[in-house]
Amino acid sequence: MKKIAFVYGKSSLNIIEAIKEQRITSAFSFMGIETFLKEEKKYDRVIVAGDIDEIKTVLLEAISNDFEVAIIPNVSQASLQSSFSLHKGILENLNVALNSAAKPMDVLFANDELVLHTALVGDVPPLNYHITKYRNKSFKERLKALYESYLKIKTMNHTRLTFKTRKSNVIDTVATGVIVIEHDNKTFASKFMNHRSSTNNEQLNALIISPNSIVEYLQLMTNAIFNRNKKATLPNTIGYIKSEALTLESKVPLPLVIDGRALGETPVNFVVKPKVLKIALPDCFWERIPEKLNSKETIKVDKLPHTYEKMHYLQKQLPFFTHASEYQYKALFSSLREEGKLSSIFMVLMLLSSVLATVGLYLNSASVVIGAMVLAPLMNPIVVFSMALLRQDELLSLKSLKTISVGILITLLTAAFIAGVLPFEHMTEEMEGRIKPSILDMIVAFVSGVAAAYVKNNSKIANTIAGVAIAVALVPPLATAGIGLGWNDWEMFYQAFLLFLTNLVGIVFAVSLVFFVKGFSPLQRAKKGLFYTLLFSILITIPLLDSFVTIVEDSRLISRLEHQKFEINGKTITLQNVSLSRDEKVEVIKCELLLSESPTKQEIKTLKLKIEERVGKRVELEALVRLRF
Repeated sequence: MKKIAFVYGKSSLNIIEAIKEQRITSAFSFMGIETFLKEEKKYDRVIVAGDIDEIKTVLLEAISNDFEVAIIPNVSQASLQSSFSLHKGILENLNVALNSAAKPMDVLFANDELVLHTALVGDVPPLNYHITKYRNKSFKERLKALYESYLKIKTMNHTRLTFKTRKSNVIDTVATGVIVIEHDNKTFASKFMNHRSSTNNEQLNALIISPNSIVEYLQLMTNAIFNRNKKATLPNTIGYIKSEALTLESKVPLPLVIDGRALGETPVNFVVKPKVLKIALPDCFWERIPEKLNSKETIKVDKLPHTYEKMHYLQKQLPFFTHASEYQYKALFSSLREEGKLSSIFMVLMLLSSVLATVGLYLNSASVVIGAMVLAPLMNPIVVFSMALLRQDELLSLKSLKTISVGILITLLTAAFIAGVLPFEHMTEEMEGRIKPSILDMIVAFVSGVAAAYVKNNSKIANTIAGVAIAVALVPPLATAGIGLGWNDWEMFYQAFLLFLTNLVGIVFAVSLVFFVKGFSPLQRAKKGLFYTLLFSILITIPLLDSFVTIVEDSRLISRLEHQKFEINGKTITLQNVSLSRDEKVEVIKCELLLSESPTKQEIKTLKLKIEERVGKRVELEALVRLRF
């Protein structure tokens, strides 16, 4: 029969009382921690209950004297409970301590200090938070926690860190902190590690947190606070190292916190001692260990800052938005400088797309017009102009503006020439769709601009720029304006060109804003360009608001009449397919009249009066009679 001792600290007297009430104390002998340390270690198994330091003291004795150990946690030791899958009830844990088989387990040490569940260097929120921290919190409480995280980051600083693994791999970076664990301890760190962490694989797991901006940090916090799912991939703000041992040095001394207690500062030597502790734990803890253990050293730090420029910048001040690296900036600008140049290819494509768009408008063919949108190369110089305006690059601004102006002239003159040559002046539906700009078109332009900037900044989706061009439709309104010139219809020219300007200004503002958020220009340089684009967006929105109000009023008027029934001289007249147009500032209601017999002229006049009474204004009526027998 095993000889068992129950060792306790002063903080665990409540546990002792609960066990004594069960009258099973004959199975072991009680003793305080001080008495145990003085005695000869002649026990097969020691059950320990106390504070973290007392528990760790007994565990070190178990390693040195090769006896088995089991833990009874206090109610307040939630991290300890979850790290080792211990039960909440005292008796359940006692049953495990007495009856479960002890198995060997790896133990993590930091500067020769035993790490029970977590070692921290620097600031690592939320990686050190327990996964249950926000589980029962309301949405409002979680938002409050997110706001507190925003306040916290103002006190966090990036520090130069150097890591050296057991296999002599050296990593230099900057970070706010590091968390090191040996197994899944139910913190957000283990959540992000997912399958990478495992007990008894003879390796430690280090997560390095290095947000590139306040926004990235808040994204990490949002994920931790609101998303409970396991993550298969690491966030951009986190690096990962798995090794048998790890040395950590910092340019500025950082505090070392082990299991919630400050125990020195950097440099720190972490090492895993394999299977040195025999411990009795619930079966569910051992079941988490996979059959095949991966003991290969793993380093995933490619997303961390490595260049001198990036590390130097982050150590000074954490920006609100992520700043683009010098490599990203040079690569994008090299591409944009070429796309902003006026070339023969650009002019030929503009000419062809202008002809195609104009003919498509005359044919009232949406597919032909879409083909012209795809063919037109006008989006590229607009994106270039947006970046140049943001960066205050005068030379690039002038070059791209010249290219845009030439493209506009080619389309206007081509469409005007075709309109002058063709022997008819008939307004098609495709043309009408380009002479009614509203605030909704500005929204479309803005969203398309965001998409265009995102595409330009991501080479993996560069082929979707054609879809962006279709969404915003730059050439068709220009071609419609050119047709207006050819017909000498200045109202048509004004409305269509206003739509083009709406698209142009909306795209420029959106692209500039996205490139600013992506970090391609500091605020000091970008604010002038952003101010001008915002100002022009506001100015061009003024005439759009008037047309938007008109659209809303027309929609309400049509809804009042569509499918409405009027009783006139015993005849029921139903209005269908109602539409509204304006002829010399007089509103003309066009509709179909559905009834069982032909109406008289007087009945039509009576219907008109009733319609005017319904809409509250004078209108003209243009109706087509449909008889249903």
